[in-house]
Amino acid sequence: MRFNTGIYTPPEAAALLHEKPETVRRWAFGYTRQRTGGKTGHPPLIRTELPVVEGERTLTFVELVELLYVRAFHDARVGWSTIREAASVAARLFATDHPFALRQVYLDPGSFLYAAVEEADGTEALIELRGHGQHAIPQLVKPYLDQLEFGTDDVASRWWPMGRRGGVVVDPRIGFGAPVIEDTGIRTGTLCDAFTAERATHGKMALERVAWLYELKPAQVEDALRFHRWLKAA
Repeated sequence: MRFNTGIYTPPEAAALLHEKPETVRRWAFGYTRQRTGGKTGHPPLIRTELPVVEGERTLTFVELVELLYVRAFHDARVGWSTIREAASVAARLFATDHPFALRQVYLDPGSFLYAAVEEADGTEALIELRGHGQHAIPQLVKPYLDQLEFGTDDVASRWWPMGRRGGVVVDPRIGFGAPVIEDTGIRTGTLCDAFTAERATHGKMALERVAWLYELKPAQVEDALRFHRWLKAA
């Protein structure tokens, strides 16, 4: 297993996505429903690659980003069959197992799924992710683009869940993908735990104490606290 994949259980992914763990499991791993005459299976919307860890299936950072896009599709009331077909077409167009983590994949406000591709003359065209990929409208909508950073391979490499001004980044190369304070590598959970411990003995000085202990600015500790309030607000 590569050490820069990030590792997330469904509850951890659900917290970051502001979704329920059971919803994340359905999207990532599929599910079955009991219907008249037997069970009906619903395949997953993405491809996953990590093994079961302590009885729980896990997700990589790239798969987490794909679920971010799936959530956007779901919020726009795009159906499972359409999302699955879009994933299949995009996977074929871009020769990848994780099409929804690519810079080129977008969501149109009209609930149609598209991908931006480069034409022979160097211009960018929009292809509808259905069937054989018919050309569609030229307007692009880029969901979450202000939150995501892409590598040279055009695959998502970092995610700012509260936006780039939020000060907290999820980077699979740092701490197995745990949320950290930007440019420090210090986990937000570590700072929150330290703040709770310091507040018990130092009260209003807890923020400054934690900042001093970890050689941070008080504003960075505040970013960690605000991030965990954001997680709980789901």
